[in-house]
Amino acid sequence: MKNIDKKIELLFNLLKTRNLFEAKKLNNALIAEYPKNAFLYNTLGLILFDEKKYDEALLIYKKGIEINSQFSPLYNNLGNLHRYNKNFDEAEICFKKSILLEKNNPESRNNLGNLYQDMNKPKEAVESYTKALNINPNFFPSHFNLAITYKSIGDFNKSKNHLNKVINLKPSFFSAHRNLSQINTYKKNDEHFILMQKIYKEMELKKNLNSELLFALGKASEDMKEFDNAFSFYKKGNKIHRGSISFSIKDIKNEFKIIKEKFSKDIILKFKPGLTNDVTPIFIIGMPRSGTTLVEQILSSHENVFGGDELNFLPDAISKNLISISDISKTSIKTLSNIANEYLLNLKKISNDAKRVTDKLPVNFKWVGLIKILFPNSKVIHCNRNPRDNCLSIYKNFFTSNKMNFAFDIDEICQYYNLYRDMMSHWKLHLQDFVYDIKYEKLINNPDEEIKILLKKCDLTWDDSCVNFYKNKRLVKTSSDTQVRKKLYKSSINGWENYKNNLNVKFNEYKI
Repeated sequence: MKNIDKKIELLFNLLKTRNLFEAKKLNNALIAEYPKNAFLYNTLGLILFDEKKYDEALLIYKKGIEINSQFSPLYNNLGNLHRYNKNFDEAEICFKKSILLEKNNPESRNNLGNLYQDMNKPKEAVESYTKALNINPNFFPSHFNLAITYKSIGDFNKSKNHLNKVINLKPSFFSAHRNLSQINTYKKNDEHFILMQKIYKEMELKKNLNSELLFALGKASEDMKEFDNAFSFYKKGNKIHRGSISFSIKDIKNEFKIIKEKFSKDIILKFKPGLTNDVTPIFIIGMPRSGTTLVEQILSSHENVFGGDELNFLPDAISKNLISISDISKTSIKTLSNIANEYLLNLKKISNDAKRVTDKLPVNFKWVGLIKILFPNSKVIHCNRNPRDNCLSIYKNFFTSNKMNFAFDIDEICQYYNLYRDMMSHWKLHLQDFVYDIKYEKLINNPDEEIKILLKKCDLTWDDSCVNFYKNKRLVKTSSDTQVRKKLYKSSINGWENYKNNLNVKFNEYKI
């Protein structure tokens, strides 16, 4: 046994240093030597998941369970795999089995909470995170996840409480600092601001700055109207994160060019009268930070509308069923029907068969032509905002999705904005009257009238709740989760002028 213990210790060290190649090699050798050791199947499954070999990981976890059906971590990690693949029912079964086998392990309860978050079940998520903390009050991941859940339903006091607990337990967990900055309004002697400055100075000396901490300091400085300092922090934070990701604006240019070429008016008309008469989807599109979350919050306050948030259902269905968008003209009706049906099925799963469901994934603006083919009776609401305010707002926010990799360099943001603007002009030319434009500034300045028009465009009757959208307690998982809990305010209009000394040249260069 001592021999295997030493080898497992070596395996752990390889995993810790992210040496997956050597770890996998050693793991496979250990399984060959100890084929009845369930622990080794669990670690191999984790390695395969890291390598994005999800089907292989699934088989390994199941094989481990066959060997030892009482080994709790296998069910926990199989649950995470099912959750990743959006097999929510299977994931829930696995997490509950893991909990049953190991009642005093907070990790499975925490992961079950994450699953309930994905399933838009905040009450169940809170309950699961709370049970994890009852087992271990210092388990900071559950404090953080509780904070994010409370933040997403607008309970900011409870969110602050748990974020402060995370920071006390683990000051280097910078996501907690950034999220706390979003719900704090800072003044000169704010304790959290003083703490962040202290951490910043220590990290600066070590030349080891963290981008999320810098975004938090930028937000705090902006609250205190120290705009030059704020921009300096945002610039440093963006530069650090941009250096850690892979992105090419040329790839986006090429992708958008192909979409415009392939989705001509002739191709769209070829599939008339459409594949389905379903009126369920309301697509809310535009640039991120253009008012899409606000529009969804208004519409989802209507009694007949379920707010779906940013759904990846359409891009996922396209990726799964279409070999290449270049072949759209040769695509069979069956393939397109598969995309439409898969999308609608997913909407039903999350909405309990609601009459209407909003999908506010902003980047769906590139799929307007396909939406017209798949769902000709759906509604498409295009949010647009002062370009300078829009681009600045993107620059000031830290995005975790890899779909937002253009957001960390002001030149790339401006180029992306112009590509988006060109794409929307293409759809306006070929699909008159299919897309309804709503202007952020008009909505802020004249909400009652604009909301009436919006509801009419979506074939919805008047509902007073839509004007009182800030009382809507649904989950909001985007970076606008704090703003949509407030009554409309005008301070965000022309906010770019606070940074005109920093950005005017760039905006003029790109005609933003």
